Amino acid sequence: MPPYALQLLIALALAGLTFLVSYPLRLGSGGSLDALDAFLLVFALVNLRLGWAAANQVNGGRAPTWFVVLGLLTAALVTWAMIRALTPR
Repeated sequence: MPPYALQLLIALALAGLTFLVSYPLRLGSGGSLDALDAFLLVFALVNLRLGWAAANQVNGGRAPTWFVVLGLLTAALVTWAMIRALTPR
C-alpha cells in the first residue's frame, strides 16, 4: 500500500465516523449544530489534503487515477457531511 493511501483511508474513516457520533451545540433559541462532526470533518479535509500532496509528489506531479477518483468521492462525502453538520436543526 502506498504511504499516501493511509491519509486517504484516515479521511474516509473520519468522514464515516460522523454518522456514528454527534455532539449537538445549541444556537440561541433556534436550533443546534453538530460541533463534533464539524471538528472531525476538518481533520478529514486536512488528511485528504496531505494525502493528495503526497500522491502528487511521489508520482511526479500527477496522482494515480484511483487516488483521484477516491479523493474526489471523499471530498464530496466530506462536503455533504459538513453541510449536514452545520445546517441548524
